Amino acid sequence: MTKRFFYGWTIVVALGVTTIISYGTNQYLFGLLVDPVSRELGWDTASIGLAYSGVVLVSGLGGLALGRVLDRLGARLLLSLGSLVTGVSLLLLARVHSLALFDVVWTAGIGLGSALTLYPVTMTVVANWFDRRRMRALALLTFMGAFSSTLTYPIAGLLIARFGWRDAVAILGAVQLLVAFPLHALIVRRHPEDVGLHPDGAATAGGSTPESGVAFAAAIRSAAFWFPTVALALAYFASTAILLIHVAYLIARGYTPAYAAMLLGLFGIAYLPGRFFVAWAGERMSLAILFAAAFGIEALGIAVLAIRPSPWVVVAYVCTFGAAYGATFPLRGAIMAQRFGRRSYGSILAVQGVPVGIGSALGPLAVGRLIDTLGFGAAFECCIAALVAAAVVMALPVRPARGLAERAAYRASTHTPIEESP
Repeated sequence: MTKRFFYGWTIVVALGVTTIISYGTNQYLFGLLVDPVSRELGWDTASIGLAYSGVVLVSGLGGLALGRVLDRLGARLLLSLGSLVTGVSLLLLARVHSLALFDVVWTAGIGLGSALTLYPVTMTVVANWFDRRRMRALALLTFMGAFSSTLTYPIAGLLIARFGWRDAVAILGAVQLLVAFPLHALIVRRHPEDVGLHPDGAATAGGSTPESGVAFAAAIRSAAFWFPTVALALAYFASTAILLIHVAYLIARGYTPAYAAMLLGLFGIAYLPGRFFVAWAGERMSLAILFAAAFGIEALGIAVLAIRPSPWVVVAYVCTFGAAYGATFPLRGAIMAQRFGRRSYGSILAVQGVPVGIGSALGPLAVGRLIDTLGFGAAFECCIAALVAAAVVMALPVRPARGLAERAAYRASTHTPIEESP
């Protein structure tokens, strides 16, 4: 008898497509708009940039508030609403002529759309639909998502050059409404149990049910939560800063702006090998050790770039840092699901996003100050130290949070073998 195709994979592919659209319109598009908006309306770069800073704040706080809603109602409603909000916001932005209105619409509209559609929400869907094959499913989701920057920069750039920034923004808003919204509304489902299925397409539920795992309060009090959270905050402090300064560093070392900017597109491709590797290794090795190794390889990539930025060294940096950084996204979703189960996954990931977001926001500020006072060398050393510290913290052994024992007992009572990663 031929095994029936598991619907969860359809959801992963649909979310991969919407991730490309969401990250493209919510994040990567903004950098392409600064120059044409400034030239047409006479606004300075700092005033325009205020809108993007507001997005980071709104999406972080919005994600925290929506965590409980996500666990209780599921992601279908939230994702669909996020596509609508983003699409309508882009259509409104195409018609604004006031700086205040531009900042408000981008901050509130795109910020809320980001909170509703980016990885913390989509990973929650995947974590609920997969158990033994969760690492593979998360890797596929983020593998597809890696093409967002690779596709957005040339396509949006072509639209802006051909039609102007206003029509380009309107076209991308229509893509949100005509592509992302239907995929979210028609394909996504909260749990496999809602349509009579079980995670991974298994014949029986086993130990993975919507109620399995650790309660929210117990999770956020545990070392199993705080060790990876601190490690991620340190790592994103460094990686966010590096991704913002590496182009300026190369220009300062004699590269043309065009060649330096080409890194933006290359990094999307460089993410792919890391995500492909963890899809295979995540089912065979400790996720914490893989995570620690990724942070260590990021530090190595920065060190290579700092020593001698020749063209081949730049390529080596992109390949090493990019692959390791790309691997951290599926690893983050997988390790939190492995440690805490499905019960409060969305809420746990939302709370984790606060210190991680703070680390991401502080990185560019601290590293920028180091560059101004001591130069790029001190900035690179700071980032390398933060990544090495992140690797050490991530590798520290932790006891399972309270609640996983109950899951193990349930599996034992149903004679289902435990197949956790070591």
